[in-house]
Amino acid sequence: HTDTTAAGHAAPQKPADIVTALAHLRPAKAAQSTLDLPGPTGESNRLQYFQRMPLLCFGPSADAAAAQMAAVQAMGGLALAVPGGLAPDSLQDLQGFSGVIWWGNASQGRVLAQALASHSGPIVPLITTLPDIGHVMLERHVCIDTTAAGGNAKLLADVANA
Repeated sequence: HTDTTAAGHAAPQKPADIVTALAHLRPAKAAQSTLDLPGPTGESNRLQYFQRMPLLCFGPSADAAAAQMAAVQAMGGLALAVPGGLAPDSLQDLQGFSGVIWWGNASQGRVLAQALASHSGPIVPLITTLPDIGHVMLERHVCIDTTAAGGNAKLLADVANA
């Protein structure tokens, strides 16, 4: 029996295989969703979500890793199933991922957390619960203040007449 990813490919088990798989899982450069929000004085408010780098789904079992990957993908994120994980010291130099999901025992979780604490580069979390939108997506909010250009004239008139 060979563990497989959601795409049907063999799940990577060696650090070199994971490096190769991560190289093929790159976040989309375009926003995954955009929401224009109203502003009280007519300013422009735009909220956008972008994919983070992939999460590594360690399981501990193939079923758990598949469930982790499905949860990430359901939110529009990227994930790589690595059932059974890697040797913790392999995580220290591995790049191209934004977190590790682990639903196994606490003692192995501590070992993984210590390895991630020694990781070179940005801080990488160990996620021991269901991932949330903050784990899989980056949020960007842009506000353009239009009050210097007159703002929302109707709103300003309403305030003046109050």
